[in-house]
Amino acid sequence: MTSASDSSRPVRLPGRSRQGIVLGMDGWQLAFIAAAAVVVLIFVNRFGPVGLLYAAPIYLALGVSAVVTIHGMSAPRMAGLWLMKQLRHTMGATAQTYRPERPQLVGTVNLPGVRASVQLWDVEGVACVYDPRGHTVSVTAELEVQGFLMHDESERLDLAQQWSRVLASFTQRPGIKRVTLQERTLPTTIRSARDHYDTVIQQRELDRTTVLTDNYERVMNDSERFAVAHRNYLTFTLDLIALSAQVKALGGGREGAQALAFVETRTLSDALSAAKIAVRNWLSPREIAALTRVAFDPEFASTIQNRTDDHAGVDLAAIGPMYLEEPRGVNHLVRTDSGVHTTMWIHEWPRSDTHVGFVSPIVFARHPHTGEAITHILSLVLTPVPLKRALKRVRDEKKVWRGNERLRAKRGVDGSAADAADWNALQKEEQELVAGHGEFRYGGYLTVTAPDEEQLDQALAGMRNALAQAEMEAQILYCQQAEALMVNALPMGLGMK
Repeated sequence: MTSASDSSRPVRLPGRSRQGIVLGMDGWQLAFIAAAAVVVLIFVNRFGPVGLLYAAPIYLALGVSAVVTIHGMSAPRMAGLWLMKQLRHTMGATAQTYRPERPQLVGTVNLPGVRASVQLWDVEGVACVYDPRGHTVSVTAELEVQGFLMHDESERLDLAQQWSRVLASFTQRPGIKRVTLQERTLPTTIRSARDHYDTVIQQRELDRTTVLTDNYERVMNDSERFAVAHRNYLTFTLDLIALSAQVKALGGGREGAQALAFVETRTLSDALSAAKIAVRNWLSPREIAALTRVAFDPEFASTIQNRTDDHAGVDLAAIGPMYLEEPRGVNHLVRTDSGVHTTMWIHEWPRSDTHVGFVSPIVFARHPHTGEAITHILSLVLTPVPLKRALKRVRDEKKVWRGNERLRAKRGVDGSAADAADWNALQKEEQELVAGHGEFRYGGYLTVTAPDEEQLDQALAGMRNALAQAEMEAQILYCQQAEALMVNALPMGLGMK
């Protein structure tokens, strides 16, 4: 049994490896260094030793660019992303306005870019998202996890360990393409409280003009702007190519894919129930459309939330943004109907021992000036890695580490503490894999939303404070904001390419 001292800080996450391909450099940096070497070789062969002077402006610019970082990213890679965005501006691909009268292919949805080919099928009330480009189907469940942070540490640890067993089982099943966990925080209404109040007044025939009722109604009105909804979702994505035999056995084609997705909802529900995680419901197509609609148009949230069960959700025709734009000259945000969004990639997780539920400062992040909750979407995208492939990756990374160590020794440079930490992390990871633990390639994405750019800056400041409290670091995905927003706004498990 775990002691209280052990359960209070039981989690340790290794730092991200900095070994790169060679000496911590990525492919973009190596390409620039190779180009600089080619320039030197050409000029020296053509002009002799004096060619070094002639070519200096070129190879020095390439060499310096290879070692410079911009916003935490290598300069060559950032330059490539910036050029791609300028190309999209030139082609008019950075702004999209929905035209309802424009003909649309039957079965597809109104989404920007290549995601316009996505199809949503209704399988006995469950939304089955089919991606013809990736040959995948996805289903999304809303999870019942209320009160997790109110449990004591030992109970949290027990729930986390049971959940980890569910995740580990995914790496042992072929055909699971991706598992996406989402936490969405947005302003909500207190309609349920108002309805309950009206019901009590009516049933007990109370007088609405008393001082007591006036004070109660005033409290409800004042608390409306502080009402916040926290929702948790799990999206399960299946690879139809890897599961082609099962699809064929279930009828093949679209019917087989739908049947497979529906069967997996039952299997996953049982696995989650065994881990003491309740599935509130599997989202229907209208509920998927509502989540996406609210992400693009936050002002529409109260309208959706106040709808009755008979008219809950949003029609699929309104799933996408009516307007989406990546502004020219502004690389850190994207504008949609009534919101401005910035998406960040979480590149550093707690490297010291931390407690289960360490992301709570992010979930409950507040504006530093107004104290209001920050509207955001936190996604954790997990890609299962088979055991053999995981062990091979660890062996390859060990070879890279040893190669870097030999190069450092030849240059007379001692290894740093970060290099030693990378080696220790690889050793520990290999031991855990051999012991039977599963491996996921994971990426964390955090989208912050506000009505305008000024409030967005304040929200980002508050979110950075929350990230610091959680011992995490995030990096804005410059020149990639539209693509990154799609990852978080769409609860479809499509992933970021």
